[in-house]
Amino acid sequence: MWATVAYLPRLKSTESIITETLRVYPTVWMVGREAIEPVELGGYLIPAGTTVFMPQWVVHRDGRWYDDPEEFRPERWAEGLMQRNHRYAYFPFGGGPRICIGNNFALMEAALILATIAQKYRLRLAPDAVIAPLPTMTLRPAHGVRVVLSRR
Repeated sequence: MWATVAYLPRLKSTESIITETLRVYPTVWMVGREAIEPVELGGYLIPAGTTVFMPQWVVHRDGRWYDDPEEFRPERWAEGLMQRNHRYAYFPFGGGPRICIGNNFALMEAALILATIAQKYRLRLAPDAVIAPLPTMTLRPAHGVRVVLSRR
């Protein structure tokens, strides 16, 4: 049976898995913004016209916001971490007025696809698989992701 939009409120574990996946491997690993006027940021003067980069890859692994930041732990989101953390401690789709317009659709689509697949199959990383991130415009696996499927 296919998961539908009606299932979304019940897919809390699925939501946590997707949130944690985007923390560890954000689709866009770094965003840049140009200062339109001089601004002081963290004690540094940023002149107008300067591009400031905000690397999700680094922020999402900051121990100030995440215990064991290199560990994949979806359960970290179950107790309201998103609400307790700084607004920009987690920003896989950017933020502010330039946040990705498709973020809600992407999250819905990911949850429905994952829930539909997970109903029938168990996925395990293939024994010889190596996950090597390739940071291009978006972050993607350099060699794909090899998995072994088994029926539930």
